[in-house]
Amino acid sequence: MARVYELVLDIPTPAAQAWLLQRERSRRAHSAERLDGALMKGLTTLPGTVRTQCAGSPGAGYSDTRVQLTSGVSGCDETLAAAGLQIMLDTSASGCRVVVCQQVRYSPGVAAHELLFEAPLEADAPVGAALAAAPENVRSMLGEASELAPLTKLACRRDHWHSRVANGIVVDIAFERPIAAPPSEALLHRELRLTTLCVDDAAGESLSALFAVAYELVAALPAFPALHSALTGSHDGTSDTVHDPATPAHATSIDLTGLATPHAALIAIGESLAEHWFGNDAGVRDAVSTEFVHQMRVAQRRLRTALRIFPHWADETWKTRIAPDLKWLGTVLGEARDWDVFVDTTLPGLAAADLDSAAWNTTRAHADAQRLEARERACSAMGSARYARLALAWLEWLSGLPLSEPPAKAAGHSLRAYARKRVNKYYKRLAGAPKLTTLDDTARHKERIQAKYLRYTLEFFESIASRKTRSESVKTVSRMQSVLGEGNDAAVALRHLELIDAPAYQSGFARGWCEASQRYTAQEGERLLRRLRKPKISGGAGG
Repeated sequence: MARVYELVLDIPTPAAQAWLLQRERSRRAHSAERLDGALMKGLTTLPGTVRTQCAGSPGAGYSDTRVQLTSGVSGCDETLAAAGLQIMLDTSASGCRVVVCQQVRYSPGVAAHELLFEAPLEADAPVGAALAAAPENVRSMLGEASELAPLTKLACRRDHWHSRVANGIVVDIAFERPIAAPPSEALLHRELRLTTLCVDDAAGESLSALFAVAYELVAALPAFPALHSALTGSHDGTSDTVHDPATPAHATSIDLTGLATPHAALIAIGESLAEHWFGNDAGVRDAVSTEFVHQMRVAQRRLRTALRIFPHWADETWKTRIAPDLKWLGTVLGEARDWDVFVDTTLPGLAAADLDSAAWNTTRAHADAQRLEARERACSAMGSARYARLALAWLEWLSGLPLSEPPAKAAGHSLRAYARKRVNKYYKRLAGAPKLTTLDDTARHKERIQAKYLRYTLEFFESIASRKTRSESVKTVSRMQSVLGEGNDAAVALRHLELIDAPAYQSGFARGWCEASQRYTAQEGERLLRRLRKPKISGGAGG
């Protein structure tokens, strides 16, 4: 059967409420039904978008219900999820159908979705009976799940539209939301599920059409790209990769051992970066907290470093549509992070070092007010259409990598040779630095940035580095970056004290405290730098 590409856009309730309040110039919060109606109206009035009837007979109507099912067999659901299989019931005015589909990740944010089997289901008939009529290959994939009546997992109401792009490709849009609202409407998930036919000899055109419609939607509605569906679990069919949105996502190890080319390595690194990025964006947008901001900022810095390591892949799209907004977002996140560190770490340290720690309470209150304003700016940025376009542009750029050839300047290079060259480049720059204790704050900060580049480069290539590099070099350069970061935090603290107009005594006290901190961190950074040994990439083909 035909396959489709699928992309999910999340519609967070806080963003939807703000969107509707702004449209109606009202201060009154709206019910879930009112929000749904406004979103559906926005879809219907979007140029080029037409509301369509759901699958089935012409009398099936515009809305249907989808129920995702589980087998009820211990361990079987995990097997189904690992294979990317989903069993669902679709119910409309024309009747009920059992549907079996398989979903695998094509690229971050884009899944390849294939309908394996569907059949009508009579009222009160066991689902297992319908599944028994599936082709043998489908029954073997389902295993024990085909023998028992599945259990309801989640029921969603769906309304349907389609949009035809300039090249004639049709993109289907389904607006989905749970039928049974959770205790708090703020937790109600709404999603737009975009699909278009996957044409093997024109995959690039299909993907371009999918993203073209997504850009229109995020410009008109409070929608944001998501790697995983909050309604049906993993978007790519591998449930163990779904991150808990209530927990900040951290960078994960990247296994490059089976890869031979830099191009393949960049695709794998992009997968990891996407999980880090999108594992934190909702936390910054909907519930700004210290660790979410920190991890989101780290994800952005790692991404920018990745394109320093792979500069020949930075095409026109990257330079014009991604890089400028990455810089904008990095500035907003950096401001929020600096205030977090100042309020949570630096100011408490200053107060504890003073004999009269209570005298700092007013200063801390003023700083916290500034921190809250910075967080609001970060939240606003992450909830903007500009951010949604940036996130889509990044995912679209990633989706093009599997279809493209490596840049001419990188063609013919083995992964290990390429990695060795990049690691040596950043190591030499850092190792050749003047004595850190002789540098001023600005120059020392530049060396900290070089340490950051080397650290992220080693982390990206850690799986193909030598054992000693993994056990010693990565830890040493990481510690060096952290130490120099503490010295930079002291310099930032002085600027922040000026911004909040701290008393002269506190500014003077902080200046002495920060100078002592910078001397210590410069000495410790110098010690770590001189003990850093040249990292090595392990041998291999082309090495």
